[in-house]
Amino acid sequence: MSENKGNNSLGGHHEEEGDEEPWLISYADMMTLLFGFFVLMYVFASAKSGDAEKVREGLAKSFGGTYVPPYEELAEQLAQQAEEHPMVNLIELQQPKDGMEITFRSNLLFDSGSSELKPDVKKTMTMIAKLISKNVENAEIFVGGHTDDAPISTSRFPSNWELSTSRASSVVREFVDSGYDPKMLIAVGYAETRPAYPNRDENGIPIKENREKNRRVVIKVVAPGLVKQPSSIQKPDGHKGNPNTDSDKAKL
Repeated sequence: MSENKGNNSLGGHHEEEGDEEPWLISYADMMTLLFGFFVLMYVFASAKSGDAEKVREGLAKSFGGTYVPPYEELAEQLAQQAEEHPMVNLIELQQPKDGMEITFRSNLLFDSGSSELKPDVKKTMTMIAKLISKNVENAEIFVGGHTDDAPISTSRFPSNWELSTSRASSVVREFVDSGYDPKMLIAVGYAETRPAYPNRDENGIPIKENREKNRRVVIKVVAPGLVKQPSSIQKPDGHKGNPNTDSDKAKL
């Protein structure tokens, strides 16, 4: 009888261990999931902005899903606007590794020698700004103005530097008016220093078609954080200061 009791007690002990096993498994699964979650959070927090899309793509593939990069989605949605905005058919789209470039010929946006956007262009610019905001979260936008090598000299534009910069600024102003965050916008004028095509042939004769192509405005969309925004400025006395607080002090 004592042996039977001993066996029963042993059997009861095994049953208690068996009851604990499902709880231990659930606990271990929870800890594994939590660990994986914090690893993902760390990866997203520490990865550079340019690598964030690679992380998302890898995760999508790991879980058997599909991933459409935001710039491809942006290009598709731009193409869908061609009927309402015919100008879309005349722009050039390129997708370098760090984002997307939207190139406009200058004659589409401005009259000759002018930096004022044509009235029918503003609606298209607003549409582009909203599509960018929708597809690429907090995207930084660089607007570059380019001219050909034909010199200009007017009271407003003494050289191509002023003309190219003013044209880029006009596009940026339109983005700001459409509601885009001004801190995510940069306007740059390159004058004739970065031609896409040779302005002249080997004999120095101007190539009309190439000059027309070189007169352009390029809107480059990149992921946030690719351009480091300075958190402090260097004062003439050698000390560093915060540009926001210092400007406030200057007002006082």
